[in-house]
Amino acid sequence: MRGRPGASVRESTQAVPRAKVRTVSQENIDLVLAGYQAFLAGDFDVLSDLLDEEVEWYGPEAGDREVARRETVLELLADRLDGLPRVVLERCVAAGDRVVVYFRASEVEADPTDDRPLQTRRSYTIGRYAGVITIRGGKVVRIQDYPHVHAALDAVGLAGEFS
Repeated sequence: MRGRPGASVRESTQAVPRAKVRTVSQENIDLVLAGYQAFLAGDFDVLSDLLDEEVEWYGPEAGDREVARRETVLELLADRLDGLPRVVLERCVAAGDRVVVYFRASEVEADPTDDRPLQTRRSYTIGRYAGVITIRGGKVVRIQDYPHVHAALDAVGLAGEFS
């Protein structure tokens, strides 16, 4: 036993504190998830705080810039929220300062010939969205749309990593 001569040994019943290590990639995923939840809740104050003043949003075609600046992006998101179908975030993968997101939009359709309220509903996919969100200094600085998730994964160097 080491220590000072004559010193008694005491056992601690408290857990040893462990450092909480968070990677930048995990912080970026958390930021994107907070933005996703705020969008679905219609909380544009939170969204505004997450977006850089000079944020840019590019469409799926090379060089196809849809909007620039925070206020314009917020307006576009507000337009998309109006009449939004059910949206599910299927994938959120970080690659450094970029996060790949993949959403599926679906709707529920009732059979008009059946009067049972729930038994005849079916859900169907109406669209998919893939994008890469770039984050710097805790703010979204760029959003790039892609035609499919494989193109988005390829853009961040993760082609073939996920199926």
